[in-house]
Amino acid sequence: MTTLTPSPEAVALARRTFAERGELSSLHLAPEIERSWRRCRAHGLSVERHPSAEEGLVDPSRLTLSREQLEEWLRYARPVFEGIFGDLQAGRSILVLADSEGVIVETTGDPRFLARAQRVHLARGAIWREGVRGTNAVGTAIAEGTPVEVLGPEHYLSCNEFLACTAAPIFDGTGRLAAVLDVSCDWHDHHPHTRALVNTAVRLIENHAIAARHRGLRIHLHRDPHALGGFVDDAIVCVSEEGQVVAANSAARRLFSLQQEEIGTLPMERLFRCAAPSPRGDEPVLLYDPQGNPLYARFEGRRARVVIRRTDPAPANDALAELDTGDEALRRVIAQARRVLDKDIPILLRGESGVGKELFAQALHRSSPRRDKPFVAVNCAALPEALIEAELFGYAPGAYTGARREGSPGRIREAHGGTLFLDEIGDMPLALQGRLLRVLETKEVVPLGGKPVRVEFALIAATHRDLPAEVEAGRFRADLYYRLAGLTLTLPPLRERSDLPALVERILHACAPDRDLRLAPEVAAAFSSYPWPGNVRELAQALRVAAALLDEDEEEIGWEALPEGLAAALKRSSGTTPLTSAPGEEAFELAALSRAAIERALAACGGNRTAAAKRLGISRATLYRKLREMDGRRADR
Repeated sequence: MTTLTPSPEAVALARRTFAERGELSSLHLAPEIERSWRRCRAHGLSVERHPSAEEGLVDPSRLTLSREQLEEWLRYARPVFEGIFGDLQAGRSILVLADSEGVIVETTGDPRFLARAQRVHLARGAIWREGVRGTNAVGTAIAEGTPVEVLGPEHYLSCNEFLACTAAPIFDGTGRLAAVLDVSCDWHDHHPHTRALVNTAVRLIENHAIAARHRGLRIHLHRDPHALGGFVDDAIVCVSEEGQVVAANSAARRLFSLQQEEIGTLPMERLFRCAAPSPRGDEPVLLYDPQGNPLYARFEGRRARVVIRRTDPAPANDALAELDTGDEALRRVIAQARRVLDKDIPILLRGESGVGKELFAQALHRSSPRRDKPFVAVNCAALPEALIEAELFGYAPGAYTGARREGSPGRIREAHGGTLFLDEIGDMPLALQGRLLRVLETKEVVPLGGKPVRVEFALIAATHRDLPAEVEAGRFRADLYYRLAGLTLTLPPLRERSDLPALVERILHACAPDRDLRLAPEVAAAFSSYPWPGNVRELAQALRVAAALLDEDEEEIGWEALPEGLAAALKRSSGTTPLTSAPGEEAFELAALSRAAIERALAACGGNRTAAAKRLGISRATLYRKLREMDGRRADR
């Protein structure tokens, strides 16, 4: 099911209905437009309001003051305007620059459209805050603190619905709002690339300003060393001679989660875990952010006396690396996952029950920049339908009979800043799928009986179901599926994996790290032919039980140490029967097979024992132990 763009008539009707009744229809509006409409209604604005020529204007002295305060920004902006927007007259558009209060201080562009814009006072000296002009790109960008696009009847006042406006806030190096840049035109002349152009222009203006204002040490940063120095996308940090961060552009503030009050007081060394001792020439310098993720830097401006102290280097092996025990299919899945760890892309894990979806989700979290934040797991199949709404979304105090007096934040809010893992998402009731979709789209959660609360988290979902088939059957929402499936990763079942011996060895080491536990040869052979319907969960449970049942002086796991039901299933699957009339005969045959496999692997690898161990799917230590056992048997003959 594809979400269709609502028609202008439908948007206008929804606006009128909302203004009259306070009810928002199921129309798919941008979240920032919905929030703005709610603010406009709270201001008591009427959609039919048409401000008079004298209303919402500042006096000439106030306009002069605003222009003087923005003169520096205009200097930085003019070359960007000429380079990016070119001939605005040909595009029948105008450029608007407003101050932080929404007062328009400069307009330029197509004279014909400037005249039309004058009719609704889109001109110098006019105040375009939401409380005066309703939903509009300038005022709503100020209210939201982010770029905004308002098209046609999305404007709250009907007199402005001929406009298409795209605006983005301009911040100074401390994170303070300095101005707003807007491009406006007739709605029918709107170009879909306008938003990208406005965002690029604002980044250039901010970066030109930060370079001109701060002549000391500037550090340009990027995740990709080849993209470093592109100026538009660089994160830029300015450092004083004392080593304090005195300015940072928007990209750097997002990268390091810098708060406005930290600018001017934060020591630069707090931003990095490790660095090269001294930058040389124009070569990118490898740094690490506080989470251990690599960053590439170029140092510009005057060389201040700044030392980035070495702390712990970035981890060579993370939680995802620990899952890699040699299976190529799983290794490909891990490699794909790594590519999106630092990106805002939801991950959908697919696989049979027991393949380790939650374990993989935890490894994703522990390997990501959010590793120090909460990991919140919710099993959508285990919660009663009557409780899942309160469990996920939370509830206000006294929201319903039996609710806790202090209320509950809900699992989604508990994941704020970290990772939310929705296990068995395919079992979520259809009625709640719409509420979850709204949270993912708006980044807001509304507790039962409460008010909207902003949330931000990485999303991982998992299921053993075929979600496309569930969508076709009408049991799962298509729009939610497409929202979840940013990157779909399929974990292989254990029967298809090639790393069973290495996996067994790792699990046994985790069960008893001080003992050299191993499977008896006949049990190892049965393990390799068993289909493992319970996958890794079944294997791990069996090995934990076996390790617990062994005496302290025992190291080999035989049939008697295995759970009774599994031992019987293994024997049926492998055709093995208990040793009775010929003790040792079957074990001898299996040992011979094991010896032959090792000898073939060594021959294929030219005697290289490390390569042979990898080929066999066992560790090098295990191979050496088996070779010693083989030598011992030869000596006994």
